[in-house]
Amino acid sequence: MRPDAAPRTAGKSTALRRVAQPWTLILVITGLFQLFRGAPIDAAFFLAVAALLLADAAGWLRLPGPARPRAAWLLLGAIPLAVALVIAPRHGVAEGLIVSAIGLTVLIFAWGSPDAAARSMSPPVRRAAILWGVVGVVCCLWEVVSFLLGLPSAEAAIAHPSISELFDPLLDSFEGRAAFTVLWLLLGVSLLRRRGRR
Repeated sequence: MRPDAAPRTAGKSTALRRVAQPWTLILVITGLFQLFRGAPIDAAFFLAVAALLLADAAGWLRLPGPARPRAAWLLLGAIPLAVALVIAPRHGVAEGLIVSAIGLTVLIFAWGSPDAAARSMSPPVRRAAILWGVVGVVCCLWEVVSFLLGLPSAEAAIAHPSISELFDPLLDSFEGRAAFTVLWLLLGVSLLRRRGRR
């Protein structure tokens, strides 16, 4: 066996595990579903992130790994983002760009080997990851079922609202939108602080 055979074999094994990660498959399915429902921009975003994960698996892309920035910097960055999200028109281009930028930034901070992430998880963090995963899957299934049941008519769509439509009464008011935005960003800051290393 050549000296470099073992590292290559290990690299292929890591790549296969990355491809087999459920989140990669979920991103692909979500992107295809967005195409099906006529939202090509949303589809492009999800499929682009899935492509980044696959590029990492193939060894074409390398990032330094998970990082944990200082809370002060995260909060300083969150303040203008919160103001921009509250001011921006709902479902507009500006809001979409801001949310997409936040998602990509978090992806860069949290990027890392799935093996390293699994090894660094304490039992409480692992349980929390499973719980959040279940919540995410349930929410996705709700959205899919609501969309499919609402296809026949406008009345059917009203009878089977999506999660975002249920939040509309809260988010249509300035106060409700401000409170939701602040809580959402603070939750993101907290999760970033728990993920990665200094």
